[in-house]
Amino acid sequence: MDYSVENLERAVTLFYKTEAGQQAEAHRWLTEAQNSPQAWSFVWELLDLRRSSEVQFFAATTLHTKLMKCWSEVPVDHYELLKNRILESIVNYAMGPKLILNRLCITLSAYIIHTVPLHWPNAFEELVSSFQPRHLPNVEPERVIWMLLEILSVIPEEFQSTTLAVSQKNRVRSVLYDVSKDILKVIEMCLLPVTGGGYSIANLTTYLNSTRCASTWIQLGGITIEQGSHIMNLLVDLTCYVYWNRQEAECLSSEELELTETAIEALSSIMLQPQTLKFNTYVLKHTRNILEKFGKILQTESLTGDSNKDIIANIYGLIITIADTHAKLLISYLKSANPEEQQLTTDILACILGCSNLRGIYPVDESSSSLPFGFWYTLQDDILSLDSAECAELLRIVKPYYRQLVCILLRKSMYPNIWEDPPNVCWSLDDKEMFRCYRQDVADTFMYCYNVLNLEMLDILQSKLLEALVECHKFSMNWNAVESCLHAFAAVSECIEWETLYLPKLMSTIKDIPYDDLHIKVLATALDTVGAYSEWIADHPQVLDNVIPLITSGLGNTEVAPNATLALKDISRNCQNELVSYADHLLAVCQCVLQTGQLRLAERTRLMHSVGIILSIMPINKIMECLNAIVGSFIQEIEALLNSQTSTGVGISLTTRLKMLSALFATLHVKQKNVSTDASTIKQPILLVVQNTLPLYLRISRTYYANTELMEVLCELLKHVITTLMNDSKTLLPSILELLVSTYSLAPQASILLLSKTILVMFGIDEDVICLLHQLLYELIRQTLEMCAELNCHNQLSEKGDVVESFFSMLTHVSKRNSRLIFNSNLDCVAMFQCAVLCLGLPEVQTLKACTAFLVNFISLSRENDQAHVIQKCGDGLVNRILINLGGTVPRSAADILSDILLILNKKYCDNLCRWLNIQLAQDGFPTPLITSNQKENFIKLVLREKANKRKLSESVTEFTLLCRGIIKADIS
Repeated sequence: MDYSVENLERAVTLFYKTEAGQQAEAHRWLTEAQNSPQAWSFVWELLDLRRSSEVQFFAATTLHTKLMKCWSEVPVDHYELLKNRILESIVNYAMGPKLILNRLCITLSAYIIHTVPLHWPNAFEELVSSFQPRHLPNVEPERVIWMLLEILSVIPEEFQSTTLAVSQKNRVRSVLYDVSKDILKVIEMCLLPVTGGGYSIANLTTYLNSTRCASTWIQLGGITIEQGSHIMNLLVDLTCYVYWNRQEAECLSSEELELTETAIEALSSIMLQPQTLKFNTYVLKHTRNILEKFGKILQTESLTGDSNKDIIANIYGLIITIADTHAKLLISYLKSANPEEQQLTTDILACILGCSNLRGIYPVDESSSSLPFGFWYTLQDDILSLDSAECAELLRIVKPYYRQLVCILLRKSMYPNIWEDPPNVCWSLDDKEMFRCYRQDVADTFMYCYNVLNLEMLDILQSKLLEALVECHKFSMNWNAVESCLHAFAAVSECIEWETLYLPKLMSTIKDIPYDDLHIKVLATALDTVGAYSEWIADHPQVLDNVIPLITSGLGNTEVAPNATLALKDISRNCQNELVSYADHLLAVCQCVLQTGQLRLAERTRLMHSVGIILSIMPINKIMECLNAIVGSFIQEIEALLNSQTSTGVGISLTTRLKMLSALFATLHVKQKNVSTDASTIKQPILLVVQNTLPLYLRISRTYYANTELMEVLCELLKHVITTLMNDSKTLLPSILELLVSTYSLAPQASILLLSKTILVMFGIDEDVICLLHQLLYELIRQTLEMCAELNCHNQLSEKGDVVESFFSMLTHVSKRNSRLIFNSNLDCVAMFQCAVLCLGLPEVQTLKACTAFLVNFISLSRENDQAHVIQKCGDGLVNRILINLGGTVPRSAADILSDILLILNKKYCDNLCRWLNIQLAQDGFPTPLITSNQKENFIKLVLREKANKRKLSESVTEFTLLCRGIIKADIS
C-alpha cells in the first residue's frame, strides 16, 4: 500500500474506530509511514483544515517525530521553507483544535533547537516579535499569548530530549542560557498584577501558562536567584492569591492546584541550583518571604482539617528543599549574632517538625510527613562534620528538636489498632506497603536522632516502653505503643557498640512482655530487635537466657516464623561460640519444627543455615548423629523422588530439598572451630555427607538437566560444598567435574559455567588437579563453540545469550587469575576470539559487556602470552564487527562499551588499528550510507589520538554512531 493521502486517512480511521487486531495493524503501517521519507510531503496535505481532527493530529505528530528522529533528511537549503510552513500551520490552527495546535508548537520548538544559533541566530527575538496580538489581528489576544508561552515552554524540554552532537548541544545550551533572562522578562509581563487592580481570577489560564513556562526555563539552570528574584516574588504572591481567592469554598480546583504546584516547583528549582549558594542575602530574603506567606496557608489548613493535602505537600516540600539545600547556611545562622538570621533557622526547624508531626496516620490520613526524612539526616550530618567545639555547641542547640522528633516518630510509626490480614476497608495493600516503607524511613531517621542524642535517646525509648507496658496492662489495645518502642530500639542497634545501662534493661523487659495478651506484631518486632542486637549479645552472653526462649517459642509460631528464623540466623552467626550450652535444645527445636512441615521454604532454608552454624561447635559424633536425623530424611526423600515418575512437581520438591541442603553445606565447617584438635585428623562432616550423596546429584543432573531452576540450585549446592571444604573438596572434584561436563553437553547452562568459574579460580594453580581443570576448560570451550556455531547457522544465538555471557565472563576471570589456563596449546584461542567477535553482534547489553571484557583482556595479555598472531589474524574482523555495531545493529547506548576495545587496540596494536580502520571505512556506504568520507576520516583521527582518555574516546564513538544512524547531523569536532 502506497502512502497516499487517501490510504493514510483510511489507516487513521481504522486505528481510531476498529477492534484491537485492526488497530495494531494500522498502527504498524502508520509508524512505517511516519518513518518514510515521503512523510515530509504528505504531512502538509494531512494538515489541511478540512481533514478530520484525528488525521490532523496524526499529521502534527508525524511532523514532530520527523524533526526529532530524521533531522538529517532535511537539506540545509530547505530549512527556511520548513520554518515558514510550520509557522503558517500554527497560525492556521490558532483557534484550535488545541491538541493539534499544541503539537505544532512543540514542533516549532524542536525546529528551533536544531537551527540555533547557526541557521536561525535571532530565533527568540523573532519569535517574541511575531507572536504579538498586533501582528495577528484575526486571533484573540489571549490565544496569541497562549501560543507564544506554549512554544517557549517546550523549548527547554525539547532541548533535554533531543539528541545532538556534543559540540552542537553546548552551543544550543549557551544560547538558551543567554536568552533565558529575556524570556523571563516576557513571562514577568504576563504575571504582573494589573496596576491598581491586582490579580484577577479571570486570567487564571494565562497565569498558569506563564508559570509553567517560567518553571521549564528555571529548571534549565541558566537563571540565578539574583536574576530570578522578581519572578520569585511574583510566584509567591500569585500562589497566595489563588489560595485565598479560590473559586470553591474549601478545595482548590484542578487548574488552581496545577498553578500552585507549578509555581512552587519553579521556586524549588531556583533554590536547588548550585550557584544559589553564592547569594546568601537572596536566600535569606526569599526564605523569610516564603515562610511568612506560605506559613499562614499551612496554619489555616491545620485548623480547617487539611482539605487541600496537595498544596500542603507542595509547600512543605518547598520549605524542606530550601532547608536541605542550604543546611550549612541555616546551621551557621543558629549561632549568628543577628537575631533575624537565628530566628529564620528556628522558624524553619519548627515548620519542618510540624510537617513530621502532621495529624493522622501515613498514608491514609496524610501524605506529607515522609518529606522531612532527608532533611533530618542532612542537618545532623552537616553538624557532626564540624570540628568538635563547634559541633558540641550546635548539638546542644538542636537536641531539643531531635528529642521532639523521637517522640513524634514513635507516634507516627505506630500501627493502627486494627491491623489484620486481609486488610480492612481503610487499608488497601498499597497503603500497607507505603506504611511499611514509611516505617523503614522512620527507622533510618531514628539512627540520625541517635547520632545527635546518644544515650539520651535510649533513655527516652526505655521510658516510653515502660509507659506503654503500663498502659497495656490497663488496656491491651495499646499494644502498638509497645511495638513502636521496640521498633525504635531495633532501628538504632547499628549505632550502639558497647552499652551496659539501657540494653540489659531492654533485654530483661523483652523477656517479661506478655506476648500472649498482645497483638502478634509485638512478638514479631521483639524477635527483630533480638536479632538486631546479636553482635551486642555476643559481648554480653548472659542475656542469652532472656532471648533464646523467645526465639524458640517464635519458631513454633507460623505467624512470626520469618522473624524467628532471621533472629536465630543472626544470633547463631554472631554468638556461635556462646551457644554451646544451648546447642542441644536449639537443634532439637529446629528438628521438630522442620518435621512439622509448616514453615515456608525461605524459613526452612534459614533454619538449615543456623543448624549448620550450631552443629559446627559440637563434637564430631554429635554432628553426625544430628546429621543422620536431619539430613538422613532428606536423602531418603530425594531417593524416593528420583525413583518416582519424572514430573514438574517432583522437580519442585527436589529443588526445595537441595536448597535446604545447600544452606546447611554453606555453614557447617568444623576445622576453624576445633582449633584444639589436630586439624589433619578431622574429617569434615560435609565431606562424608557429599561422598554419600554425590551419586544422587549425578542422577538428578542426568534426569533433570533441562530443568534450569533445579540445575541452578544443584550448582549452588556444589559451590557451597567446594567453598566450605576448600582443599578437602579435591577428592570430590573428579565426580563434580564429570557432572558439570556431562550436563553441559546435554544442556548448556549459565549456572554450570558459574560453578566452573569458581572451581577454576580456586584451584587454578593447584598442580594436583591442574590436568582435571585443563580437561574441564577444553570440554566447556569445545562444547560452547560448537553450540554458538550451530545456533548462529539458524540465527538463534540470542536465545542462549545468558550462556554466552557466563562463558566469556568465566574466561575473563580465569585469565585474569591464571592466564596459563587459557593461553595453552590445547585450547583454540583463535576460535575463542572469533566466537567473541561473533557474539558482539548479539543485542543483549550484558552479553555485549561480557564479550567486550573478554576481548579487552585477551588483547591486553596477548603479547606476553604469545597470542599476538591471534590479533593479527582476527583484528580486521573485530574492527569490522565493531563498526557494523556502531552503524546500527546494537542499541546506541552500547556504543560506549565498544570504545573499550578500540582503546586497548590503540594501546597494544596502534599501527594495525590504523590500517584496519582505514581499510574498513574506505568502503562506500559502510557502515551506513549516512556517514560521509570526511566524518569517517575525522573519526579515525579521534580514535587514534586517544590511548588513555576513555571518556573522550567514548564521546567520539557515541557521536559516530549517532551520525551513522542519522540521529544527528554534524561533523565530529
